Amino acid sequence: MAYITLYQNCQSLGPRVGRQAIRERVLALVGANTIRHVRTTLDVGVCRGMYLSARNTESQFVKQAGGRVIVTARALDKCWRRFVYVKEIMHTFDDPDEATDSGEEFEALLEDLSGPVGSTVSPQLESEVKCFWMALGVLCPEAQRLDYADRKTRNEIDDFTIATQLDIPLAYVPRLFEPRYLMNIRSLISQAAAVARSG
Repeated sequence: MAYITLYQNCQSLGPRVGRQAIRERVLALVGANTIRHVRTTLDVGVCRGMYLSARNTESQFVKQAGGRVIVTARALDKCWRRFVYVKEIMHTFDDPDEATDSGEEFEALLEDLSGPVGSTVSPQLESEVKCFWMALGVLCPEAQRLDYADRKTRNEIDDFTIATQLDIPLAYVPRLFEPRYLMNIRSLISQAAAVARSG
């Protein structure tokens, strides 16, 4: 239910939803006091960022921070850093079986990401996909997305302008207008509602 609440809260915060506003709402929804952000040298060809829960007792970042940490690559520009941060904070909504709370689980996830087509999808990989769409859903309120879609149809706005206004990577702007976008957002909301009803 927490993601539904976050998604609904963000609908009135646009057109550009602040990362700090998302962070504050997420922390309130999961009952956490803080989450640290660490920028470090990561190979962006392999990993742009990661979420480390307080359960990840092997991580030096978690030990130093004393709790939850989002790690982003220092090489990311402002739009990438913003998107990666928001996508990683969505992992605070993960079920325990979706978490990558050990080095072995993280390595397994990296292997899954480059695995053969048709292979079995791990809960961690499913979580990565979910968090991607969850991040897009909160970074672009639906009314704003529909306005952009209408203006794109009339050739009044281009993807670069949308990326600049939303402060998201240009590469992800087309995802906002794919037929699967709304299908994925509705699926995330219905999954969250089902979990809330069963819990």
